Amino acid sequence: MLLEKLSNCIGPSGYEEEIRNVIKEELYTFTDNVTVDRMGNVIVHSNGNDNSSPKIMIASHMDERGLIITAYNDDGTLKFSTLGKMEKGVLPCKTVLIGNKKVHGVIGIKPIHLQDKSERDKNISYDDMCIDIGASNKDECKKTVSLGDFVVFDNSFSDFGDNLVKGKALDNRIGCSILLELLKEKYECNLYGVFYVQGNIDKRGIYTAAYNVKPDIMIDLDTINSTDGEGVPEYLKTNELTGGPVIPFNIEESIFNRDIVKSIRNKADNMGIAYKKSISTKDTSKLKPVRLPINNCKTAAVLIPCKHMDYNISMCSLMDYESALTLVKSYLSDL
Repeated sequence: MLLEKLSNCIGPSGYEEEIRNVIKEELYTFTDNVTVDRMGNVIVHSNGNDNSSPKIMIASHMDERGLIITAYNDDGTLKFSTLGKMEKGVLPCKTVLIGNKKVHGVIGIKPIHLQDKSERDKNISYDDMCIDIGASNKDECKKTVSLGDFVVFDNSFSDFGDNLVKGKALDNRIGCSILLELLKEKYECNLYGVFYVQGNIDKRGIYTAAYNVKPDIMIDLDTINSTDGEGVPEYLKTNELTGGPVIPFNIEESIFNRDIVKSIRNKADNMGIAYKKSISTKDTSKLKPVRLPINNCKTAAVLIPCKHMDYNISMCSLMDYESALTLVKSYLSDL
């Protein structure tokens, strides 16, 4: 399964080489029109027969959340910082892989039975944690791990429950998988597919790609935190798993083009595809930079609900995946 292959790849923000190579290999099975810009974004151009068609850019970020090694401790453990937003409270005791050597490690913290009351009551910080690779001292650790090495979680993709999947980096390898499937088809429109870097760090890669492509319309294929779960009030369950993709008009500070959004929603209605119109989450930082000024670019977003998105392992629905793929493919076919 393509999504499984992408999910299991390594590619934290700023270190996307492995996932980029896998995406390129997949693209080369059906097209040669692939370029990589200076920042590392992969851009695919599919020029249809309609020369009057506006430039359409479909974009998905290829990077995942990760960590970066920042210092050595005298006891042979490692200090780290984050690459992208991370829920630090769930980090202790997680297994990780470090650097291109894929050194195995475990994120550790002072044992609960050795903590005093003040330590147990305070919020955990990154300074309280370290990564243990089994080294007995700093010199031994230096032989194996270098400062600046990236760290990713050691999880594997698998089926889960009724038509669900779980794995690392589903944000946003699920968008990359959909985009790869879309690009296999032929369209009349002037289409650009963009797999961009550093999406978890203010969507940095999308700026470079957009200035290179200069699109008239841009659709962001991404994930969004699902709001279904134990203890969540019903009125907040606006984007649960299996409810279809989210096609919003706005998300707090992000305002999308109403005509483009309406046309995508109308297509979903005509095809009988379930979708959501709004989300209740306040985590909208990922979507703020898509307001691109290039060519007065009209923007929209098709978002896949993702449960536990900010954690070491997350869940998505294959029904939502197929709905988003079918919807965007049909929308592009009509352009």
